[in-house]
Parts: sequence; C-alpha cells; structure tokens
Amino acid sequence: MGRKFDESELTHKGLYFKIPSVGNKEPEPGIVPRYTTPISPRENFMMLLNHEKPYWMPDYYDTMCLCPACYPDAIARGFVMGAEGMEYMDDSKKGGLDAFGIDWEYVPVAGGSMVRPGKPFLDDICDWKEKLVIPDVESWDWAKSAAANKEYLAGDDHLRVGWIFTGFFERLISLLEFEDAAVALIDEDQQEAVHELFDACCGVYEKIIKHYKDDFDCDVIYLHDDWGSQRSPFFSVDVCMEMLVPYVMRMVDYTHSLGMKYQMHCCGKNEALMPCILATGADIWEPQAQNDIELLLKLADGKIMLGLWGSGAGMDDETAYREGAAFARKYTPDIVKHPVYHCDLFDIHEKWREAMYVESRKILEN
Repeated sequence: MGRKFDESELTHKGLYFKIPSVGNKEPEPGIVPRYTTPISPRENFMMLLNHEKPYWMPDYYDTMCLCPACYPDAIARGFVMGAEGMEYMDDSKKGGLDAFGIDWEYVPVAGGSMVRPGKPFLDDICDWKEKLVIPDVESWDWAKSAAANKEYLAGDDHLRVGWIFTGFFERLISLLEFEDAAVALIDEDQQEAVHELFDACCGVYEKIIKHYKDDFDCDVIYLHDDWGSQRSPFFSVDVCMEMLVPYVMRMVDYTHSLGMKYQMHCCGKNEALMPCILATGADIWEPQAQNDIELLLKLADGKIMLGLWGSGAGMDDETAYREGAAFARKYTPDIVKHPVYHCDLFDIHEKWREAMYVESRKILEN
C-alpha cells in the first residue's frame, strides 16, 4: 500500500466516546472521529515502537485502554475500562477494597480514589508480612471479564493497553502515611522490608501481566507509579535507583518476554529522574505538561517514546487547525530518531487533531 496521503482518509468511520468529565454520570457524546487510515492504528503505533517510520504521529485515540472489573483495583480506584466500564459509571460503585485489601474512597471532584487519611493500614512497614495478605490473582474471574470484553475487542484495530494499579511507591504510600513511606525508602532499618514488599508486588503484577496477554491480547502494559509532585520528585536519583528501578526493570523485562511493550505512568515534575526512567528500559512515558518537554526529549535521546500534550481546547476552528499542524511540523520530521506520540485526551479539538494527522501524514508519506 502506498504511503501518499489521500483526502479520503478523513472519511469518518464513526466517533470515539469523549472521556467523561469529572462528576458526569454518563459518557458524553462522541466528538472525535475515527479516520479511514491506510493501516490500522495498532499497526501504526507498533511501527514507531519498533523504531520504524509510521504513517502518522500516533495519538492517544489510536489506543484502547483495558482495566477489567475482575481486577479489584479497577473498582477501588474508579477506573474500570472496557466493555464492563459502563456498569461502573456511577460514583457509588467506585472505591472499596483493592487487591491487597486496602480501603479506597472515591472522590468525585478529583475523578479518582484515595486511601482514607489518618488510618494507615500499617504503622511500620516491617510488619507487612504479618498483616498484609498477598492477592491470589488466579482466584479473580478473568474468564468472566474476558467473555464480557469479547465482542468489544472483536475486530478492533487499536493498540490494546492493559492498566495496572498500584505501582511500587504508590503501593507503599497506600499502606503507610505518605511521609512514613518516604522515610521507609531511606531508613536503613526499613529498607530490607521495603525490598521484600516490592519483590512480592512483582510476583502479583507478573501474574496480572500474563492475564492481560493471554485473555485480552494486550500490546502494552501500563503501570501506575507517581514519583513526583507538581514541583519536584519525591526522592533523589540515588534512592530511586536503589529502591525502585530494579523492580520496574523486572516488570519491563517480564513484559518484553511476553512480546509486549511497557509504558510508565509517572506523574510529577520528574526531569531529574530521567536517568532512572531510562534505566528501567520502559518503552513509553507521558510526562505531565509541567515538565520541560524539550529538555526531556534531549535527555531521552530516542531511548524512550515520550507523550506530548496539546489539544486546541478553547480555540476557534481556524486557530486550532493551524496549531495542530504546527505541532506536527515541530515533532514529526525526527519522529523515528526521537519517538513521540500525542497523549492529550481531554477536550481535544477535532480540527487540532485533524491537522496533526494530516500534516504528520504528509511529512511521513515518502
């Protein structure tokens, strides 16, 4: 099939659901069109992940996120995604016990869940073996969730991304108060217990990853572990390298062994931790917009695909189209050497996305 762009590609094949805004009880009408692309979004995304020239700059809407209801964290965190997601739209069904038995409270204004403050599960991380029950992943009804998603997945041509809550530092702070979790990473009397906990978490996550591959044929594993605040990382590079990186590396290696790619969800202003993120071997990271993206692109040096933000929200059609085209012209020419994708999913302007698609297609058509 030729690579030349054709206007017929903009023919709509239907609409994506818009991501519901915070507080909504029902999905909003779809506003983002599916294009008639020359190859599938799944193929195009994987081409770039495999260091080949894609047909267009990959986009968040080229992906399909899965977080099945059989996985307790999906309900506890308020993020059941896939065919079962509609059943859990109402806020009253979100929250509760996660896979490790930790109680989460859904906070509608935040659009997510938090462990109830003031009542930590543990006072001392060294007690985790006596008090924490390691989840029995095989007891979850994966077959039921797979059957529920069978029609949803049948014939779909989008990159399948399996989500995992809750990562290593996030797991630690779910068990302790935040400040105690931070101290546990650097206290010599607690570090061994932390290492043992993270090793046990790896065993759980590996089983979940295997189900994502076997039951849903996922292409990417997406594990949540926020490492920073709005202003800076929570810990130093040395601490991260010693206490966290080895376990993320294990997850990356296992994911790769099953033929999938690994995506980090790591919120915060984390430019300083770029050496740690690269050391994990992860394939994708979408840094939040408060990071210095140009610096991160330089530091990444093509070793990891970065997600870039931009939506055209609030712009008129003409301005949005112009800005979307400019975004594509800025980042597409060097996309194989410095892989990026567009990761903004909120309030995307249709003309902004259309221009990004068209312009990147034209740049990459030869």
